[in-house]
Amino acid sequence: MAGFAGREIELTWGSNPIDGVREKGISLNGEPINVTSDEDDGKQTLLDISAEDSVTITISGVTKSSDLRDDWFNGNRTATATLTYPDGYTITGTFFLSTYEETGTYNDATTFTATLNSSGAVVGAVS
Repeated sequence: MAGFAGREIELTWGSNPIDGVREKGISLNGEPINVTSDEDDGKQTLLDISAEDSVTITISGVTKSSDLRDDWFNGNRTATATLTYPDGYTITGTFFLSTYEETGTYNDATTFTATLNSSGAVVGAVS
């Protein structure tokens, strides 16, 4: 695969696409379990499993919809989020809308940023 443009990655929140998204980011995090002891001669030793795995999705764009803002204020902060890549790969799970921010600059479009944190298992697969 030669690559693809970021605009080709689609994000849905619940079953709806979020209008106006320009940038999408994903961070896959695994908290290591440190089992270092005297026998390791000062060399850090980690188990090959993580203590806790998490996925964070960040998005930003031009405010064209009030869906995320409405969900935040209505307490609907947990939904299924899916990132779909042009090659058919999807990342899907239950996510918590932890932050939502809007900025209305005087002579420019209103923009937003949001952070979604995983809650439970997140699955990545080719569909």
